[in-house]
Amino acid sequence: MPLKGLLEIPPEGDIKSMEGYTALYRLRVGIFLVVFEINHDEKVIDIQVMGNRGDTYK
Repeated sequence: MPLKGLLEIPPEGDIKSMEGYTALYRLRVGIFLVVFEINHDEKVIDIQVMGNRGDTYK
């Protein structure tokens, strides 16, 4: 499951930091894109946006 590697430091998977944002990352899962923030102290992943890759950045 792609979300299991998110709490690793650094996060594992097709993950990149979002340009212009210090705490946001994006994860590609097939045709979908998940934009999220990680709080390692609380072990919380806060999903900001989830959707089709072509529609997410619009």
